[in-house]
Amino acid sequence: MSEENKTFARWYEKDPVVAKCFEIMEQLDDRKKRQTATFLMNEIISRPPYSDMIPDEIFHLATSEEQKRRWYDYDEVSRIFAELLRHSPDKTKKEISIKAITFIEDLK
Repeated sequence: MSEENKTFARWYEKDPVVAKCFEIMEQLDDRKKRQTATFLMNEIISRPPYSDMIPDEIFHLATSEEQKRRWYDYDEVSRIFAELLRHSPDKTKKEISIKAITFIEDLK
């Protein structure tokens, strides 16, 4: 689909690094998806806005959407990782995505 015809963009497609991270993660087997998400979740929650929130607030934010329509919605760990990243500042999204890509490359 050409850029002109593309009317809908996912939140992670706004930054090419974040988009690449999600493209790579989507291709991983479930175990590696969970490994990657688990590895980076502590990194994410140590940064704003999460560093000022209590764990219950973070969990509620990450799991409040009921629908399961995206690939990462079907695994709770991947879903929490994706939602935490989605609500992070753009700079954090990019930094975490770079770490995720590096981590995934090291898994191979």
